[in-house]
Amino acid sequence: MGMAFSCSASVLAATGNGDPTDTNINYVGRWDKSSSATYRSYWNGSYLSTKFTGTTVKVKLAEKTVFMAIVDGVPTTYWDAVGTINLTPTPLANGTHSLKIVAKYEKTELPFQGLVLDAGAVTVRPDALPLVEFVGDSITSGVTTTDVAVSDYAWLTGERMAADHTQVSYPGITLSDGYHYSDNTFPGMESLYFKLWQANRCPDVACTGNPAWNFANYTARLVVVNLGSNDSFNSVPTATFQSRYTGFLQNIRAKYPNTDIFALRTFGGFYQAETQAAVTARVNAGDAKVHYIDTAGWLDSSSGSTDFTDGLHPSDTGHVKVSNRLLPILLPYLGRVTRNDTSFSYDNTANWPSGSQTGAYQNDNHWSGLTSAYYQVPFNGTQVKLYGGQAPAHGIAAVSIDGGAEVAIDTYSAARKDDVLLWSSPVLAAGGHTLKVRATGMKNASASNTFVTADRVDVIDGGVNLLSNAGFENGLGGWFTGSQGGAVSTATTRPNSGASHLVHSGTGAYWAYTAQTLTGLPNGLYTVKAWVRGTAGHQLYVKNFGGSQVAVATVASDGYTQLTLSNINVSNGNAEIGFWTSDSTGTGWLNVDDVTFYKQ
Repeated sequence: MGMAFSCSASVLAATGNGDPTDTNINYVGRWDKSSSATYRSYWNGSYLSTKFTGTTVKVKLAEKTVFMAIVDGVPTTYWDAVGTINLTPTPLANGTHSLKIVAKYEKTELPFQGLVLDAGAVTVRPDALPLVEFVGDSITSGVTTTDVAVSDYAWLTGERMAADHTQVSYPGITLSDGYHYSDNTFPGMESLYFKLWQANRCPDVACTGNPAWNFANYTARLVVVNLGSNDSFNSVPTATFQSRYTGFLQNIRAKYPNTDIFALRTFGGFYQAETQAAVTARVNAGDAKVHYIDTAGWLDSSSGSTDFTDGLHPSDTGHVKVSNRLLPILLPYLGRVTRNDTSFSYDNTANWPSGSQTGAYQNDNHWSGLTSAYYQVPFNGTQVKLYGGQAPAHGIAAVSIDGGAEVAIDTYSAARKDDVLLWSSPVLAAGGHTLKVRATGMKNASASNTFVTADRVDVIDGGVNLLSNAGFENGLGGWFTGSQGGAVSTATTRPNSGASHLVHSGTGAYWAYTAQTLTGLPNGLYTVKAWVRGTAGHQLYVKNFGGSQVAVATVASDGYTQLTLSNINVSNGNAEIGFWTSDSTGTGWLNVDDVTFYKQ
């Protein structure tokens, strides 16, 4: 009896006290937890996150290291830090605060021995988030950027997705084993990705003794691969690269059976055809959750451009541009639809001027400092996340759902930050809701004005979207099409969210369709939704699911409206989801965006 009590007390003590074994601390990335006294991170961009009560926090480190601490969203870099480091030399206001401690450089490790809190203070478990894994070389490690792994496209995109994120990347690494600029027997990412240690930890060129990474530690929802630049510089034959890439994708799939995997065209265009062919080979082998992302045109390499620092590595500006393009492609695969401020409903547009803002979602936003000016966002889903700007002149916003109680959100920050997660709603009943954001005309004592921004809203649909390229951000990739007398295309003229949308159009009598076939579905009830605008009579349909075809027709509308088909009873493991146009006048047109298909 006494022994059982002692064990229980020990377990309770480990929660909330800041020790490495504290279950309120979230370890993101590849960590060695074999010693309860010191947890050690590997690979740049690994971090721990938690919340804590009180006014101060310190971290204990076993050895000298370089790290960034982000307290309540404010970053500070610490050099050659060891022992007990005070992360709050100026005490905070008493309350609950957020903390991240990040390994910034490719060789940085965090030998974490715990947190020191105020007397009576405790840690608080951070929100559970989906995890996105980025795999790459020096570009994914942020080489030549201001804050390296914390200012590259992988970190920026992960943060803007409100996701946990890892960077399994190392400068100079190739995809292919045996092709390294300093030693041709050195392993490439096709081997090291499956190991615990990063490259500098390898005792020899074969990386003997590098422990296998236990993929049961976490499951990535998405994996984004950006490899090939160093293979090109080390003259890997094209056939070899394609074969190795195909095998690498297959081996990732073996570790993550249900994860969406994305292969990026390198920003320099190296092995573009071979990368795309590797994806095609996996799709043809029956893996429908591998996707190619064409990054052509994302960055400007011409003379005078500031997108690159040295012709190869993107600058801070370049990484932001990449994140802006990648974000709307990836978000739907987390079951989210992103709405830009251009689609919000404002009480009076005169109250909400708009303009460009570097760093904001789609680089634009609206703002207002008028008391009680407001905007609303109708949505269908189970949760909504509000993003916007924080700045010295920003004040307090009041946020509510469906006319309920308002929640005050202080958007002040001593330094300007944009596309910041400001507020997440509680989980809501599935269905239609309305988000309202109101400028209160109030501010805290440090703010110089009362401005509130309108920038971005993420809607979580409640189910995982099973469709590929559901927002047409990657052109028509993943969809098959047909037409007679008309055209099927994508455009950037008026998306519902993101930067692109589907178009059916013609100049005479025509028909057209765009569809996607899903296989291997668990039998059961499904729902499909799509945002559409255009003339009347087009159809959203689902067929070949084991029952009779179902469809819903569009109504004439210049603005986007959402079509829904629910209770689709899949009984054969398959479904074709598509859009059909048959127009005899040549004046009919259809725009489609943000299609979702998920199990109820």
